[in-house]
Amino acid sequence: MSDSSSQITLKQLLSRHQRIQIPMVQRDYAQGRPTAEDVREEFLGTLKQAFALVPNDNALPLNLDFIYGSVEKDGESIRFLPLDGQQRLTTLFLLHWYLAWRDGSKDEFCQAFCEGEDSRFSYKVRPSSAEFFDALVKFWPAHDVADGSSLSSLITNQAWFFRYWRLDLTIQSCLTMLDAIHQHFANVRGAYTRLMDVQQPVITFQLLDLDHFGLSDDLYIKMNARGKPLTAFETFKARYEHELKSQFAEETRDIGDQTFTVADYFARRMDTRWADFFWAYRDKETHLYDDAIMNFFHAVAFICRDPEPSSYLEEISTFRSKPLKSAYPLYHKAGWLERDFSATLMLLLDTWSAQENQFTPLLPENPYFNEEVLFQQLVSDPAALAYTDLVQLFAYVTFIRAAGDKLEPQALLEWMRVVFNLSVNTSYDRPADMQRSLLAVRALLPHADDILGYFANAEKPTTGFSLQQISEEQFKAELLLAHRGWRKPIVCAEKHGYFKGQIEFLLEFSGAVAKRRNTERAQWKPSEHLALQQIFSSYLSKAEKMFSARGLNSLPDYRWERALLSLGDYLLRSGYNYSFLVNSTSEQASWKRLLRGGAEENAQEARALLQLLLEQIDPDAPLEDQLDEVIASAEGLEPWRQIMVNTPAVFQYCGEHALRWEDDCIYLLKKSRMSGMHAELFSYHLSVELDAEQFKKGLLPLRQINYQPVSGSEFEPTVCLALTFRSCDLYFWIYSDSGHFTIQATRKQLKPIPDLEKLLSDTLKFDVRKEDLKLNVSRERIHIMLRAMARAIKALEAQDG
Repeated sequence: MSDSSSQITLKQLLSRHQRIQIPMVQRDYAQGRPTAEDVREEFLGTLKQAFALVPNDNALPLNLDFIYGSVEKDGESIRFLPLDGQQRLTTLFLLHWYLAWRDGSKDEFCQAFCEGEDSRFSYKVRPSSAEFFDALVKFWPAHDVADGSSLSSLITNQAWFFRYWRLDLTIQSCLTMLDAIHQHFANVRGAYTRLMDVQQPVITFQLLDLDHFGLSDDLYIKMNARGKPLTAFETFKARYEHELKSQFAEETRDIGDQTFTVADYFARRMDTRWADFFWAYRDKETHLYDDAIMNFFHAVAFICRDPEPSSYLEEISTFRSKPLKSAYPLYHKAGWLERDFSATLMLLLDTWSAQENQFTPLLPENPYFNEEVLFQQLVSDPAALAYTDLVQLFAYVTFIRAAGDKLEPQALLEWMRVVFNLSVNTSYDRPADMQRSLLAVRALLPHADDILGYFANAEKPTTGFSLQQISEEQFKAELLLAHRGWRKPIVCAEKHGYFKGQIEFLLEFSGAVAKRRNTERAQWKPSEHLALQQIFSSYLSKAEKMFSARGLNSLPDYRWERALLSLGDYLLRSGYNYSFLVNSTSEQASWKRLLRGGAEENAQEARALLQLLLEQIDPDAPLEDQLDEVIASAEGLEPWRQIMVNTPAVFQYCGEHALRWEDDCIYLLKKSRMSGMHAELFSYHLSVELDAEQFKKGLLPLRQINYQPVSGSEFEPTVCLALTFRSCDLYFWIYSDSGHFTIQATRKQLKPIPDLEKLLSDTLKFDVRKEDLKLNVSRERIHIMLRAMARAIKALEAQDG
């Protein structure tokens, strides 16, 4: 590859090389395709806008970026073979022909673009394409013939236009483009002279000659990626560079020992270092990276929005609902391409691409903010970023912009640690929630270089985040500054994948919170810090045994849940239900919610039970045996808690860990609603007991056939007992009702066996009603009653013998 590139016009390119020939390896001309209408209109609008400027305007010339190609000699003929730039060169050639025709400049055009009877611009992709360009340069119709009609119709009606040319995709695309040029430039006069002026050019491009055409497939694909398939990035970039010329009119930037205007700096970087940088994030099937670039532009445009104006919420909605890839008019109209955007965009790209062909983070490896992972999200789908991610990205960008050349990585890391802890532990349900956090980040920015000192000494350091987490960050800042021994255990706890910076429960368990309430921090002795740190680390090691990065480290038979419930009622409310807790931190009743504690119903008491359980755990000994001892030692529990502690099957039944209290009944829910299938705690427990071998024999001739859960509220879940008596199949249903059990049988099934009905009513005291028999039995006496029924029925059977 040659060492230098030059900014030239199409006329100058043809002066340097006798011909331009699109090589066989290229595809058909695509900017005229029907599917490329938006790209075509945007590109032509940009070109027309350039002609509207006066010749000495600072925004001129309009530079169409790099065009790569090789030079091929064929005898005395020298041809330029474009590798990248085919689409732009073809459109430029058609524009030259059209403007020469409109301005009556046939001779000047032919002198520059014709060699004998042939066009100096041609395609080798198909012979028909070359034939078309040779014919076009000789076609000069009268102006009035084209007025009011399309150029394509005029051309296709000519005798020299062969019918088989209609099958050539390049020719069809050229005809569509000529119609579009006609619509845009029909009223433009004198443009051809300006187009050919090499002293004050209107349109130029950067030419980069390659020494030979024998390139590797990877290099060919890489250089030509933006042309396959067609995207709008090139036209977006060309128009955006005009913005840069006005935004940074008097400023320059250096690349090595060369100085460039900011617009040229951007163009060169985008086609060299930054192109290499984005190449790693290309689509592996199409080798396109335009979408990655535009996604990144889109994310930076959003981060540069001022969160204070009332229009901000609308901008959030636009950002999250539309990818807006390459839609320059939308960006421009919204005012998103301002100087702050441009400065931030180039700062991030220069920072992250500092090391060739690899992502270069500012931060060392840390558990709080992974720059490369976030960048991968930015280039893939920025609109899908969570509010938490956007808050952190905003904090990162605002810090590095404010720091400039004086950035201290350790200060940035401490800043991102605090913002991470605050944001990830704040609930974002609406865009306005995120907006409050962004405003808070901006207000904190003057203190970013010493964020710990600010939090440790400010009475109310910030708003816009969870008040409980703000308080926790204050306390941790105090500890980190008061004694260096706190750094290791606090960071170790914060990086736990489930705790994610919210570790106030460990500070509470260690006694540090109570000590803070009772003693001024300045009065703490080093020995007291060390003692608290030791207790803190002890609880952390136990908590790490109980919780993984995903949540509770489940043990067989729900041992953690049962052990905790044996110590007290730790269930948390979840809508209309109560839950024995889930891992998902987005749920109302999660383990993370229990760890957070707070003033909500039962939350602080539940967390105290967790501390009580952890006190009884040795993290270095087998956990299951220890938890079994806790469960076995439970005494004096309420009946419902005793059942749950003793019956793992109850936990197993509740698919979403939810229970519903209604009057004296406790329902076990498969899902989260009573409209779904559900069981009832006491009857379900009875069913489990009756299914055990030690109970089955005592029930005979009664036998349990199943437990019947229900959906809705019309019927109650029941235990079903079956009896075969005198060749008749009979059934008894048992369900929980107002603090007791009800045993029910229908009189219809008992009609063939009147003496059994008499036994139930007279001996066992069932209440006889019109359609059924019922017996209310206390929960404590249900087993006695069932065994009595079994003995009485067995005695009645014996009489038959």
